[in-house]
Amino acid sequence: MTAHDGTKGKNRRRMAVLGGAVGAFAAAAAMATGSAVTAAPAKADFEDLLDPIIQPLITSIADSLAGFDPAAATDLTSWTDSLLSSLNSIDLALPSAAEPAAAAASSTSDPASAPYDIPITMQEVTEPTVQATVDGSNTTLLVDTGSSGLVIPYQDLGPSNLQALENLFALGFPSTAGFSGYSGGVDYFYLTYDNVPVDYGNGVLDTTNTPVDVEVFSFPTSAASPANFEAFLADDKVTGILGIGPTGTGPGTTPLESFGGVTVDIPQNELIVGSTNALAGPNAVTVSGAPITDLTESLNGGTHVAVSDDVDSGGVYGTIPSSLVGNAGSVPSGSTITVFDGTKEVYSYTTGTDSLGQSTAPTVVSGTSIDSGVEPYLIEPIFIDYANDTLTFDSPN
Repeated sequence: MTAHDGTKGKNRRRMAVLGGAVGAFAAAAAMATGSAVTAAPAKADFEDLLDPIIQPLITSIADSLAGFDPAAATDLTSWTDSLLSSLNSIDLALPSAAEPAAAAASSTSDPASAPYDIPITMQEVTEPTVQATVDGSNTTLLVDTGSSGLVIPYQDLGPSNLQALENLFALGFPSTAGFSGYSGGVDYFYLTYDNVPVDYGNGVLDTTNTPVDVEVFSFPTSAASPANFEAFLADDKVTGILGIGPTGTGPGTTPLESFGGVTVDIPQNELIVGSTNALAGPNAVTVSGAPITDLTESLNGGTHVAVSDDVDSGGVYGTIPSSLVGNAGSVPSGSTITVFDGTKEVYSYTTGTDSLGQSTAPTVVSGTSIDSGVEPYLIEPIFIDYANDTLTFDSPN
């Protein structure tokens, strides 16, 4: 996934789950709620609950910021203290042995009954999206084969920040925690909750065992970056990310993996969930690796260059090796880019200008690790086989 803020073609930055952060969170949460073996109090102040969890994280971030902007570090610490203080008077009912959390919805779509056809809507020309409800709250999700995991900001869980926080804590204790982020965007701290009820496509597909990564705190990675995770998503007209790449970057695994596979069919405006590979025609090409696969690429019929291609539906217009561009430094409008598996064409397109006036040319990068961007998905359906870690392209040639 990328943003429309001058960072076109950059991928989601690879996530490193912080084992120490998980342990620290667990210890801090135990301090806030009693202990791992003692029932949590029925009522707690927000500040009492959040302070031992957030403050160690803020201290770490502020220490990092202080290295290049002491004022920013001071502002961050002051803002956090003010926020926690303002929440001090709010009482929150917590689940306990005597007061259990509400059970999740019981209906779950059966993988054996697949396929399930979830409508896709394109936003900003390049962003495939689906509608979903997460724990009863509506959200618009970017269909992102370049990442893995269902990621939403905590604000998605309710109509107001207060209600969203109440619903967040009603989910119970998170199974893990960590940091993730996007290049050219924001870094964020998230909590992972298992067994969250999610409905896709207004009842087309629903699950109760979906792991959801909830962003609870974010900060920009540069002065030009969006202010927070919500603003970063808003650039793409979405409120969350549905990462469906089995080996993509991201904090979690795709919530659709148990269904065996998915077909991203933008030409027919469908996300088809199920293990059946309908792309079995004579022109279909299956390659190893999903979404990152070894292929070759050429510009205007020239020399083939070996590339490691992240076939990324959330990658806007992608990237191209500088070795293909040469001294030009950029890809001119009207250039034809073709990608091959051996001698067989996988996809091909000609650069130009889209309906928003944006250049469709990929961004030039050093090295041979590239991002396809959304272009191949605009041309043809592509099937991701989770069991076999393959991609099948409904190649036009």
